[in-house]
Amino acid sequence: MATTYQYLLRRKAELETRMIEAQRRAQAPFESELRAIILALDALKQAGMAERLSSGELQSFAPPQQPQPQAPTPAKRGRRGRTTRDMILMTLAQAPGLNEAEIARQLDHRWSRPVTPVAVGRELEQLEVEGLAKRSGPGWIRLDDQVQDDEERPSLSLVAPGH
Repeated sequence: MATTYQYLLRRKAELETRMIEAQRRAQAPFESELRAIILALDALKQAGMAERLSSGELQSFAPPQQPQPQAPTPAKRGRRGRTTRDMILMTLAQAPGLNEAEIARQLDHRWSRPVTPVAVGRELEQLEVEGLAKRSGPGWIRLDDQVQDDEERPSLSLVAPGH
């Protein structure tokens, strides 16, 4: 009958073997691509093109060094970029009582903006100082309900003369 020590030694060896096999399987797709890239680089070097391509000629695979005037960015096509602060206020307006971690998850889910709960906490503390949010139990609530979303806010404000 095998002792516990012998059993643990065998189990350790089995796990090490399985780990090495798993590592090989995970690396296989990357190794084949890496081999192909190395072959392409060697072919360019042997053809004498490596020096010419690396000495300033614009490469077709690389992004241009100077930004070319192209289609306007989404922010210039009518959508205004939202700050983390705006998104936190919008999240609290829709779901009051969220904690920092849940707010960070909402920002990442809704706007694809990965923000750490610590950064959300700092922003919430600043909002609390300004009187726009406050801690309520385990979460936070928005205090100023008059502030509207960017979509709802009119783009022009008309003021009568003399006021």
